Amino acid sequence: MIEDPNDILDSRIKLHDRHRFEIKLDIDLDAAAKSSYEVETYFFVPRALNVGPHNYKKENFYNSSQRYIRFRTPKMSLGKVCDPAIETSPLNRIRQDMGKVLAGAADQQLTDKVCDEIRLLGCIIRGEIRDYVKVFIEGLSTYGDAVPAAQRKLFVGEGLENFLGDLKRMETALGSLKAEVSDPAVPLKIRETAAFFDEYVSLILEEYLTSLLETLRGNPGALARFADVERGVTAIVVEQARYRQAMKYPSVLVPGSSNETIIYRRGVLKKFMSGVLYLKTEFSEWEGLTQVFFGVAAGAAMFFAVMVTFIVGRRYAVNSMPFIAAAVISYIFKDRIKDWLKLLFSKSLTRWISDRKIDILDPGLGGKRIGLLKEAFTFLAEKDIPPDIARLRRIDNITSIDEEGKPERAFKYKKEIVLYPEVILRSHERRRDLNDIMRFNLRELIAQADDAAVAYPYVDPATGGLLNADCSRVYHINLVLKYAYYSRGEQAAVHYERIRIVANKEGIVRLEEVKAA
Repeated sequence: MIEDPNDILDSRIKLHDRHRFEIKLDIDLDAAAKSSYEVETYFFVPRALNVGPHNYKKENFYNSSQRYIRFRTPKMSLGKVCDPAIETSPLNRIRQDMGKVLAGAADQQLTDKVCDEIRLLGCIIRGEIRDYVKVFIEGLSTYGDAVPAAQRKLFVGEGLENFLGDLKRMETALGSLKAEVSDPAVPLKIRETAAFFDEYVSLILEEYLTSLLETLRGNPGALARFADVERGVTAIVVEQARYRQAMKYPSVLVPGSSNETIIYRRGVLKKFMSGVLYLKTEFSEWEGLTQVFFGVAAGAAMFFAVMVTFIVGRRYAVNSMPFIAAAVISYIFKDRIKDWLKLLFSKSLTRWISDRKIDILDPGLGGKRIGLLKEAFTFLAEKDIPPDIARLRRIDNITSIDEEGKPERAFKYKKEIVLYPEVILRSHERRRDLNDIMRFNLRELIAQADDAAVAYPYVDPATGGLLNADCSRVYHINLVLKYAYYSRGEQAAVHYERIRIVANKEGIVRLEEVKAA
């Protein structure tokens, strides 16, 4: 994963699977009535992959991309989650509302509120456990023979013990909550949401603590130092599978089987829990101004055809061969003129108009609009690539003639998001800052790539015999990203990134960050 922190926008680019990469932006909202940010992504694709305007349209690009906008998971330590004095803890709010439910005030609005708090609690617990385990794994890597004792991260031992203590307190608190929710007087929706939550937390504990255990056992120095911690982690991990089996949850690992159920179930639970953070988007497939310009293109082409027919009709009879020939030729040119003008408008007007407009709605506010997303895609001629982008693209060239050896086609995807932080900050205590996530599938870009391996003949210097070596054939798809943030109508920050995607016919091999010289 490639990270590059910025004061306002924190971007992370990572490999999602064999064909998809993900760009994730963390957006810290300020208190301005209106703020916006733009992301311009320039793709430089080798011409050998035969990708161009003739076979790769806007629809191809948008069908290959997924975009999500969601609230960032609130930060709250496990200790604070279980602290009765913390008013913003979802656990405390669930208990408070459950008292009303058990007192007979279980209307639909209250039921939905409890379910949302349970799901938010699941997101917070996952985020905290994930972040703690990540820090500990990084710290444990310093406990090795090659690392001097003075450079070892001393916080790991005490931190791990405190972490295990917090996990035990959390399990006790959740056990108490489970007893309350199990009451038959509790609405079915709350009981079912709580069961999903219970299963989800068990899977989270098993998944992340297993990673921690793997790191501990893979480092003899750390294992000797933290033997008690290793035993405590092992006990928690082993207990999770037994617990889910006893509860008759579907997510039980069965050695020797395909185990498709546990992976599928984990995905279902994760989507259900994180759904409380996601914002709703409503698409307006084509912005009206775009259609006006496309209508102008069609009108200009039709005007040409009518004028040719009118002029020829004044000199030749309607049933004569010259008139028929002129009508056919004008029809052919009419279609070409329309397509050419549409392409011209698409390229020239992208900076002012967009392909799609998407309203960003907050389900928690009854579908109130809290922002607007605009998207535009276009191919670029070399002369149309902005100088700052072209400079970053060439930053790793070894010689001045490198470009001739790697001809490329460039296309640009521009995304602009306008937000209304005033509405968000007024209505939410914990869910405020946002994540903007885009996943892009390269499958269509590499559809015409050559085989991933090629035999390379060579002469063995020792024997003089002819041999073949299997060599990997890869393509470099380069990305230059430009982020711009605006607050109160003024540009507050500009940030660039340059990424090289190394891919072959089978998918993405790796991501590489190219640093500016």
